[in-house]
Amino acid sequence: MTITQIIQFQQPSASAAETQAHAALQALKDTKAPENYLLGTHIQDERKLQLTSEWHDPQAESTPAANEYRSTVLSALGSPDKMLHVNFTSETPLFGETGPMVSPIIEFVKIYFPASRATSEFCAKIEKDFNVFDEKCLVAAQGNGGMAYGWVLEEQEHESLKGEKARCFVVARGWQSMQCFEDLLKSQEYKDAMGIVIAWAAPADMWHVKREL
Repeated sequence: MTITQIIQFQQPSASAAETQAHAALQALKDTKAPENYLLGTHIQDERKLQLTSEWHDPQAESTPAANEYRSTVLSALGSPDKMLHVNFTSETPLFGETGPMVSPIIEFVKIYFPASRATSEFCAKIEKDFNVFDEKCLVAAQGNGGMAYGWVLEEQEHESLKGEKARCFVVARGWQSMQCFEDLLKSQEYKDAMGIVIAWAAPADMWHVKREL
């Protein structure tokens, strides 16, 4: 099972984040990093960096090579602000030629469902609903890259759930530019499709990462 690790780092300023990103990229070139990874800057908050990497075997994270990689990352970027692992489903490899992670901009959406509701049947329905939503949006989308969705392995927290743990559904989609994404939001097709997502009545986070590598 291939697992995608997402680590976020908070820097004191946008300029510090830029400096640290360049230093981290150079450091990663000199160590045995995962075959597929990308480092990017959050567009909505340029103080944040995100390192997304793909692990073809979950146990690989505990190997000596992984420990060296982790040490390099922490030395270059500091302690992580957040870390999670996602089991993505995608028609094409995440880092393949048409995968979401090779686009200049990657949109991430993280949706929080109460863990007590997240049975296998519930999760299957969410995925089915999302595929309908996605098909409707694609009619109007331009400049979009690959898309993948999946579930976070670790239970998460959200203040609106009042202490209950959350099971999170994550979507990653590539874009050629933020303008392409913003144009989709203005389309009637997107507005009509949003009824599907609104019906979930679930809190969500959305952010965009500008690819540095």
